[in-house]
Amino acid sequence: MNSPQPQVIVLHGLGRSPTSMRRIEHQLSEAGYRVLNIDYPGVSGTIDSILPDLLERIDQWINPESVVHYVGHSFGGILTRLIIDSKPEWNQGRCVMLGTPNKGSMMASYMSSHPLMKYFSPKLADQISPDSDFIRDLPELSIPTGVIAGSQQFSWLVPVSWFYQAATDGAPGDGVVETSNTQCRNMSDFILMPLHHSFMMWDSQLISQIKHFLSEGKFKH
Repeated sequence: MNSPQPQVIVLHGLGRSPTSMRRIEHQLSEAGYRVLNIDYPGVSGTIDSILPDLLERIDQWINPESVVHYVGHSFGGILTRLIIDSKPEWNQGRCVMLGTPNKGSMMASYMSSHPLMKYFSPKLADQISPDSDFIRDLPELSIPTGVIAGSQQFSWLVPVSWFYQAATDGAPGDGVVETSNTQCRNMSDFILMPLHHSFMMWDSQLISQIKHFLSEGKFKH
């Protein structure tokens, strides 16, 4: 008897949409996974409204007999931590985080307090500052998790990254999240790639690393 098709839940970052994760979705589907590239209101939503809605929609989609993996970009990785903690009864597999501010983001703090940028920041931006109660109280990961961080700090195409140096005092990072803040206590593996936060999801080598981790539980070093 064949095993049930493995599943992957894909979650985009703040201010983005499932379109930003479409290439990952397609390549995972081609690799044999059943994929849910799910949307949430990353600009106007709050955790109290986003999380229950995600759990309900995933619960309607998921096959409880099959393993479920996760791929989250930026804040999508934070949501993944909350989902895993909320649903321990699911057949949890592995998780890959892409530029996720596991310890918060100084860029988010900078945007939330800037006299102009605060009007264009997602509502959740102030919750992901490194000293926020929300970040402090995030549940620890309970499944094998690989973290991919980017090292390209600047892009003319991404206005937020123009202020990265000022917001972080030049800390190594991907133009939005400091490298050290992508890491988390219970991660299984970590890899740094020469990519910018806003575009890493489209990189072929990064997607290859995602597939390798979901299959083997480690990156190709």
